[in-house]
Amino acid sequence: MTVLPPFFRRHALVTLLNLFGLTAGIAGFLMVSLYVAGELSVDRGFTGADRLYRVASTLSLGGNVVVLGASTPLLAEPLAQDFPEVEAVTRASEEVVELREGDRGFDVPLLWADPNLLQVLDYPLVQGDAATALARPDGLVVTPALAHTLFGDADPMGRTLQAPDGQMLTVTGVLRPLAETHLNFKAIAADSGRGAKNWAHMAGEQWSHVGETAVYARLMPGASPEAVQGRFADFVKRRAVLTELPDDMRAGFLSLRLDPVPAIHLHIKTFNQVKPGGDVGTLGILSGAALLILGVAIANYTNLATAQAIQRAREVGIRKLAGARRWQLVALFTGESVALAIAGTLAALAVVEVLLPPFQALVERSLSFSLLRGGAFLALVSATPVVVGVLGGLYPALVLSGYRPAEVLKGGVAPAAGRLRAVLVVAQFAISIALIITTVTVQRQVDHARSAALGFQSENLYIIGRLPNDAQRAATMKAELARLPGVRAAAFSNLVPADISQSMGEFTVPADAHGATPGKIFMPEFSADPEFITTYGLDLKAGMPLPPGWRPTEKGGPSYVWLTEAAAKRLGYPNPADAVGDHYTADEGEVVQVAGVIGNVRFRTARDADEALMFAIGSSGGFLSVRLAAGDPRPAVAAVNALVDKLYPEARRVPRGFADDRLEAQYRTEERQAKVFAIFSALAIILANLGLFGLTALAAARRTKEIGIRRVVGARARDIAWLLAWQFARPVLIANLIAWPVAWWGLHRWLMQFTVRVDQAPLTFVAAGGAALAVALATVAVHVIRVTQAPPVGALRYE
Repeated sequence: MTVLPPFFRRHALVTLLNLFGLTAGIAGFLMVSLYVAGELSVDRGFTGADRLYRVASTLSLGGNVVVLGASTPLLAEPLAQDFPEVEAVTRASEEVVELREGDRGFDVPLLWADPNLLQVLDYPLVQGDAATALARPDGLVVTPALAHTLFGDADPMGRTLQAPDGQMLTVTGVLRPLAETHLNFKAIAADSGRGAKNWAHMAGEQWSHVGETAVYARLMPGASPEAVQGRFADFVKRRAVLTELPDDMRAGFLSLRLDPVPAIHLHIKTFNQVKPGGDVGTLGILSGAALLILGVAIANYTNLATAQAIQRAREVGIRKLAGARRWQLVALFTGESVALAIAGTLAALAVVEVLLPPFQALVERSLSFSLLRGGAFLALVSATPVVVGVLGGLYPALVLSGYRPAEVLKGGVAPAAGRLRAVLVVAQFAISIALIITTVTVQRQVDHARSAALGFQSENLYIIGRLPNDAQRAATMKAELARLPGVRAAAFSNLVPADISQSMGEFTVPADAHGATPGKIFMPEFSADPEFITTYGLDLKAGMPLPPGWRPTEKGGPSYVWLTEAAAKRLGYPNPADAVGDHYTADEGEVVQVAGVIGNVRFRTARDADEALMFAIGSSGGFLSVRLAAGDPRPAVAAVNALVDKLYPEARRVPRGFADDRLEAQYRTEERQAKVFAIFSALAIILANLGLFGLTALAAARRTKEIGIRRVVGARARDIAWLLAWQFARPVLIANLIAWPVAWWGLHRWLMQFTVRVDQAPLTFVAAGGAALAVALATVAVHVIRVTQAPPVGALRYE
């Protein structure tokens, strides 16, 4: 405290309130700045990052569009040949593989890559040569963390590991600790190390088989990405191998685009991406909330400084009589404000270091305190106390320096800047009330979306997949599952809750369908075995679960499907039950018959409308769903997992978990937003009321003699309480009139992204305003009690 100016030391309470408010506001601002800096720096460290693009695919069929981050690996060579603007092309394919070192196995996220990957995406090495590390057919580059896991403290260079197909890989390089990137890997291996599965063996394959390969291109300096992308349509028409598609489907089926690599993390969302990208919405929410908190802290300081002006009036008068000019007084008082902001910034840096780990958990991002030493961020930290100090202290300095010495010495100075304080108090509470409303509404929406009717029973539903699509093993699995205690039902399918798979079928609706619209239609189609309806507890609206005499090996007869109600309506049936029994022709001439219509199911988020789905009744699928009995599921889960490991040994690493957990994970972003709002709302309210606490303390001090006189003439404590309470309750009431429409408008826009959403309940708005008013009145009550408990004689003698 000794580093602060004398006036601050003499008024310790208000100084502590200001210091705490500035510390909290600056700490929140700096933590969010760290987060923003980290998010904006992703993938910007590559050489020529502004010329680096991912050549990605978009597939379109029957009005259904799938945006992919991958492309066919066959694209790379013709791309380099046909586009002189392309300086370099490389490929990378993400896969989790088991690498073995002796008798030990390790599951490793790995990139299979072209030899030049480290020259295009130039992740730096601490050992090895980027130009040659992947040129060897058995080359392997590892991160330092993986090297330590595999080999301990021994030098990893030259050590060998066995790949899944028996190929031996040799460590030829060690990466520096990785900064955040859009790719998910701990090792990079030469693609030739995959043996028969490498890209060289894919010549002649269809370009519609996109797979998991990302193709990267670095353009020549000065080359126009728009010009390159503008020629992609002709390039696809000339070069793409799409012979498996009918002629009328090829046009427009595949299109290519250039994704700027530095924009992938934050701005480009694709189907089935391996590593979740950043969230621009969360980034904006955090930035806005931090700026609001900093604004509340600055407003607090301005409020208290102007309210204290009367106590410094005599000091100003004496300084002016001694010859001080106004600009000197402005510099003095603004300097005091900057000094307090510097103390707050130093305290905030300590707070940031302590709170950074829980903040990282909140935003689900790894942040480094070392960013504080970076040039741009160091400049921000240095500028913050100056900007905050000037914004918070300049107006009070102008008010103080404007006092006239004669008026001051006669005691004729009135309290300064009352209107400004009223405006700032209103703004503080408007921010707090809006944040409370937003917090409550976001949490209500998350809870509502999770509990909204799904169309199936998600409790005790255990899901495993993806598994190899093998009808014989599937039949054995189901027979073995039926013998396990605690297992009630099981089904294989190609679609499960929270899965983002896309599968499109083409069907021709005949003219004699029962009211349906004749013609060709594309419909999302997935396979499901006969127990799918029972296992998921689906509502069969019409038809039957299984046609009589159905057999999985039946040949020559029609294939049977279930439709959801949305699918039946999309086919044009006025009454969905009319679809039962109708026949369609699939794209390869196969006859399809509708066995039944089930209620709509929501396997994805509440943002999505009821999906039109067709389930082809089959005998296998990529996912196994097991309905467990109520009670402790652990014994049954262990038994099911053991059986899966036994029958599908190659699928030991496939995801496994409960449907409820899968559904819950879909709302992680909204949950994170709700937590962010809750934390910053609480901080805003605390800061606003700390400011109010200081203002009421100063108001009570200024009116001590008045209160003493009122008590002597018979005023009761409640009369005095009303006198002070109404003075500070009015700004809160006005703040409600500002906060309510602003919060409603912002939340309306946010809620529109959900097809299932809550109403903006008036009770939420009233409760938020009431809570802010109650806290404000409680703050005032503290001072009222203190003042009314003191003897009136002391108040009458107060100067």
